[in-house]
Amino acid sequence: MLYLTNKPRPKGITPGGGLHKAASGSAQTWPLAALLLGFAVAFNLYHLYPEVAIRAPLFNDGVLHWLALKQTVAALVAGQNPTDGWLGTITLGYPLFHHYQHLAYLPPALLYGLSGQTLPLDGLFHWTRYLLLAAFPLSIFWSMRRVGFSRLSAAMAGLLASLIGTNGLFGLEFGSYVWRGSGLYTQLWGMLLLPPALAQGYVTLRTGRGYAGAALLLAATLLTHLVFGYIAVISLAVIALIPNPASKPGPGGSKPLPLAGGSWEGVASPHDLSSRPWENAGVRLLRLALLLALLGLVAAYFLLPFWLDRAYMNRSVWEEAGKYDSYGHQWVLTALVQGELFDFGRFPALTLLAGLGLARCLWRWREARYRWPVVLALLWLLLYFGRPTWGPLLNLLPLSNDLHFHRLIAGVHLGGVLLMGLGLAWPWEGALAGSNPKYLWPVAALTALLLYPVYAERADYLAQNKEWLAQGEAALAAETSDLEALTATLRDLPPGRVYAGLGNNWGRDYKVGAAPMYALLAQAGLDNLGYLYHALSLNADMQALFDENRLDHYHLFNVRYVVAPIERAWPDFAQPVQTFGRHRLYQVNTNGYFDLVDTDIAFSGYKEDLFPAASGWLNSALLPAQQHPAICFEPGATMPLTQLPLAQADKILPQLEIPTPLYRGQIVSEEAANSAYQANVTVARPNTLMLKATYHPGWQAEVDGQAVAPLMVMPSFIGIPLEPGRHQVQLSYQADSRRSLLSVFGLLGLGLVALLEWRGVNLSRRVGWSTSYRRWPVVIF
Repeated sequence: MLYLTNKPRPKGITPGGGLHKAASGSAQTWPLAALLLGFAVAFNLYHLYPEVAIRAPLFNDGVLHWLALKQTVAALVAGQNPTDGWLGTITLGYPLFHHYQHLAYLPPALLYGLSGQTLPLDGLFHWTRYLLLAAFPLSIFWSMRRVGFSRLSAAMAGLLASLIGTNGLFGLEFGSYVWRGSGLYTQLWGMLLLPPALAQGYVTLRTGRGYAGAALLLAATLLTHLVFGYIAVISLAVIALIPNPASKPGPGGSKPLPLAGGSWEGVASPHDLSSRPWENAGVRLLRLALLLALLGLVAAYFLLPFWLDRAYMNRSVWEEAGKYDSYGHQWVLTALVQGELFDFGRFPALTLLAGLGLARCLWRWREARYRWPVVLALLWLLLYFGRPTWGPLLNLLPLSNDLHFHRLIAGVHLGGVLLMGLGLAWPWEGALAGSNPKYLWPVAALTALLLYPVYAERADYLAQNKEWLAQGEAALAAETSDLEALTATLRDLPPGRVYAGLGNNWGRDYKVGAAPMYALLAQAGLDNLGYLYHALSLNADMQALFDENRLDHYHLFNVRYVVAPIERAWPDFAQPVQTFGRHRLYQVNTNGYFDLVDTDIAFSGYKEDLFPAASGWLNSALLPAQQHPAICFEPGATMPLTQLPLAQADKILPQLEIPTPLYRGQIVSEEAANSAYQANVTVARPNTLMLKATYHPGWQAEVDGQAVAPLMVMPSFIGIPLEPGRHQVQLSYQADSRRSLLSVFGLLGLGLVALLEWRGVNLSRRVGWSTSYRRWPVVIF
């Protein structure tokens, strides 16, 4: 332990632990705390090791995260902005990081670059997941210590942190991250960062110190997982509103004694001793405003483009309503009472400990730190009820229309873990406070009796994960030569998308082990039309309507290749190319990534109107006639075309007169890369060159060296108006130019704040309110 101070420590104060009797002091608790924390981490390291030792193919969200990591590496190698690149191989292409968290991919990508690309990228990916998941107890321990809880309470919370079990609710549990589960890589980073971000934010609100550290942790949480960053910000806003109770004198005087780590017994600091609690809440709200302003400055490079271009971020019609709306209070409370939010399929030991911790916090409600876990757990339990309970009231929350409310289970789990640790530590601290050690043995025996089934169930869960991993590895090994030959053949053929079924048809059952073939093709970096590993692309919902028996759909989506089981029959336009074991490759003579189409009208409206309009267009006579209306998400914008309401497109389309198609010209040649396309075109009459990739404002086009503004054309592709003649057209996705400038300003601003705080400048006083404080000890352990 390192105890840094230039003042004597007040009697009765244990760093981070508050007022305790001598028997529960640091000399007695630190070995037990270290043992408990070490056991929790060691358990994770041992049972999670198959995640790095056995290499089965990915088949869940890990596919998306692996592709995003490779895209980050490619951007760094090419000297491009790694925070806003084009991911072109799934959902017909999309600038994923323009609207999706990106920070979690930078550490392994940078390590890969610093190693001179000698370390295997897949190894870095798997080892990062493994070590982060194993280290979660340390995150919980540090966070509770930072708020001011005793070392024993923090260690008990760490002991329990990794033991949550649910039936796939995407919370803070192994099932969200391991191979047999959901593979939520960015959420794993968010899970590690959320507790420290909340803890440091709490300390900053209570003491007026540590703005730079709090803003850095909040920004890191937000940029590694948007929902977890949302949880952090809303939590701190609510915590800032919680009034202090009447001040509680410390021993022998009117002032409460300070705790290590910046928190105080009962109140925040001397300037919060007022008997007017709402005035103190006002001070904390001003601090919150300063903290959020700094967070906004640091994260502006992502948040500003995200907000300005939000019209091009899809809200999928195929996702279950529960993902956006959650499940209602009846389901949530029933699951809580039955133990299914923390202890699915086993004795509800953690649920009971959370209840015990809640009782302890209510018993000591006058102390500010004991209100923190209760507020977290209750706040997110209420919001986890979702729209079935709160209905339009949730619209009062920022960004609530696009928020996956089912992911708020993470806030419930975090609050629950804190309560569990406090509940389990309560009898231990009572036993340690006594002079007779005989009380320790019953407490230890009861703890072992309560937790053994929980640890056993988690060990069994991970043992089955290991078994399934081995089966997946063996299945892949049995077909490695066939699959390598298949992917090599596809790379040698002319560029085009490959199709091996969808997630809603036979594709979900066409597998190598547990991994669908479309997952293997995606991992190989092949442009494919398959499972919606993300649905942010405006074309994602349209992709699910692909009809494998219609040749015009193959042309529309440029599905040039089909991979299917040899026993499956295909239409005559799909010609067999070669057989690889039990897999057969077919080729369809599509017209490529580019096509010449007519764009005679335009529809204007909002993104919510796009899918009904596009799906109606897909089944209309306009598709065979290659009539692709323009789409504008800015109603009232000036366009050289007749504008019709997008919301009424399904009624308008059947009434449109389809002109007789006239010869448009010819695509002489084309070149396709991930985020850059070229075409040489001969145009016979004015029409539109269409690139069959998702439209986004980041696309830039040049025709014969001159910049041209692209259009969005039905279903949501990129269109370039052309005049008769021979043209060379180049299209490329360019990272938002605002990102680099804003990121530099953000880092400079954060560095300036850190420097000012290091020099002892009181930021709170500088912006106009009193925050006198005294320097007190800082605890490392």
